[in-house]
Amino acid sequence: MDFDYFNFKSNNKVTKGSLILSQPLMKDLNFERSIIFICEHNSDGSFGYKLNDKLSPDSVNSDLNQIIKENLYIGGPVENSYLNFIHNSDQIKDSVKITDNIYLGGDLDSVLEGVENNISDFKLKFFSGYSGWSPKQLDKEIEENSWIVINEYISNFIFDEIDEKFWTSFLSDKGGKHKIFSNYPKDPSLN
Repeated sequence: MDFDYFNFKSNNKVTKGSLILSQPLMKDLNFERSIIFICEHNSDGSFGYKLNDKLSPDSVNSDLNQIIKENLYIGGPVENSYLNFIHNSDQIKDSVKITDNIYLGGDLDSVLEGVENNISDFKLKFFSGYSGWSPKQLDKEIEENSWIVINEYISNFIFDEIDEKFWTSFLSDKGGKHKIFSNYPKDPSLN
């Protein structure tokens, strides 16, 4: 078997709704062991949100609503004062459908009301900042083996509280070469 253990060539093309996972040896600390949900990918560029970098509500020094604080993630290194959210309701005014059961933004009051009224199947995540790429930049990074593109996944986990360890288990569950990469240490020089 001819396998390059240090390069994972992703055969999937990134699209709106893709998940991209950072390569195990990525040196950019902003994206180390990141799972990013892509909300847009077109000729104008790409953007998405890191799903596995949750902020502690106690660390947020702001007058933000407690619901936001309890569901707040660092979406990426761009414009950290920018706040947006994803959710699973097609009933939120002004939201944009990304994939089946995942929507971007919309009327914040309706979202907070949905949570406060304990609508059982309503799920959301808020993001401070975002991950963004200029036109063709993300495609180039994928060609350079910086990202693993996943287009087929069960989306239920996106709204779960996930952390860096999820990166390992998600790749491992995909099997094959994904499983090999899931076991890479953060710093191979420590082996």
